[in-house]
Amino acid sequence: MIRRIRTARLTVNVRVEGEGPHLLFLGGSSFDLGLKAPVFTSALAARFTIAAADPRGLGRTDQPYGPWSMEDYARDALALLDALDWPEAMVLGESFGGMVALHLTALAPGRVTRLALAVAAPGGPTGRSFPIHEFRGIDDPRERAAQVLMLQDRRFAARPEVQRATLIEDRMRAEAAFLAHANNANGHVRLLEARARHDAVKHLPHIAVPSLVLSGRFDDQSPLDLSETLVRQLPNARLEVIDGGHGLLFNENAAIDAVLSHFEEILT
Repeated sequence: MIRRIRTARLTVNVRVEGEGPHLLFLGGSSFDLGLKAPVFTSALAARFTIAAADPRGLGRTDQPYGPWSMEDYARDALALLDALDWPEAMVLGESFGGMVALHLTALAPGRVTRLALAVAAPGGPTGRSFPIHEFRGIDDPRERAAQVLMLQDRRFAARPEVQRATLIEDRMRAEAAFLAHANNANGHVRLLEARARHDAVKHLPHIAVPSLVLSGRFDDQSPLDLSETLVRQLPNARLEVIDGGHGLLFNENAAIDAVLSHFEEILT
């Protein structure tokens, strides 16, 4: 059930479902519970109690005044764990959410029992994923959709023309629905500004929690070399390369299978 709850930092729109060990899901830069939340229909839902919330400024979560940072998103996530009375949880972060998960684990390592990062990036001057805020400068929505799709999966250009046209139309509809819903048109701009400053590099050597890093073989938004950097710098991490693009987590069975295996290791 989706509900709004007051944390120590802001009022958050959150959905909690399932039975079993606690799993906090941190979604990507366009995550909005009111539009789409595939984590709750994935195989994870049958194994864990999952909590996921609209990030600050998106969906029906508050938009606090002032500048936002990645640390703000991490502290929001920690405050949500407190409000849910979850002393600890496994954490799965996708894309932007994976970046937040790094900051959360560095902030409160005792609260995160296992970490899984899908198509994330370490940040910093040499470890940032593609600056997707630059797409706001493309006025034509069709061209913008095509550019995003090519970035997220380099196989896009080789697809049949009819299939490319369908994917572009789907992307345009999804973007229009997202920007028309709730706080998103304004909140997304501020989220992307925080994302552009993401830098977790100094924290990586101190994040000792067992970590799974998922990378898409055809992803140019957060390419493989960034995942390899994460695995080199995190003391207890392993890499799984999946035949997919940036959206691999809920589109490729191998990705969820890897996450399930990683999380279930702690339970056996």
